[in-house]
Amino acid sequence: MGLYEGIKDVAKVLQQADNIPLYQQLLDLSTQALELQGEVARLKAENAELKRQKDIESKIQRHDEPIVTLIDSDVIYCAHCWDNEKKLIQVSTNEWNGQFVCPHCNFNGIYSRDINNEYLKRIAPRGPRIKII
Repeated sequence: MGLYEGIKDVAKVLQQADNIPLYQQLLDLSTQALELQGEVARLKAENAELKRQKDIESKIQRHDEPIVTLIDSDVIYCAHCWDNEKKLIQVSTNEWNGQFVCPHCNFNGIYSRDINNEYLKRIAPRGPRIKII
């Protein structure tokens, strides 16, 4: 028998016995019991979320660049979102210049120094751009 059914049975007996003060006490207690059940459910959900975050946290791999990845994964996530909100937000990368931008917080930076250095070498000016006459 569940809590709700037990309270219902006791309430029926008290109502038949015409004991109004005890019946009112039972109603108050049943309200408190339902509130406690809701609180337990909320705490269980919060506990599950904290366990999930702790599990992810144990798999986080930090880099010199402002990004994080999960161990054994090449997916790049925003270190800013992880540090501030504990959210893994996949960043948009530009493989041409080694830069990234987070679609959630707009944080941006360089995810690959090697690619970025190669890019800078390719676009570096090779002499003056303005022809002096």
